[in-house]
Amino acid sequence: MKETAVNNEFENTIDAVNHLTEADAKTLLRLIYGFINTAMTGNGGDAVKLEVVDKVSDIYKHIPELNKLRNK
Repeated sequence: MKETAVNNEFENTIDAVNHLTEADAKTLLRLIYGFINTAMTGNGGDAVKLEVVDKVSDIYKHIPELNKLRNK
């Protein structure tokens, strides 16, 4: 059951990414790059890298909401 929910979330997120506007996609890529660059060049070590993975994951999870807001 949990595997199905994870698969559904994955498919929904991929679908939402496919519906991003070019401007939204570029903005999200810049934001993600900023987090990754900070993690790789900063002094936070593995803890910061794990935090960045969580933040990037959260960004992806919110893409469907972004599309809904844009379509209102």
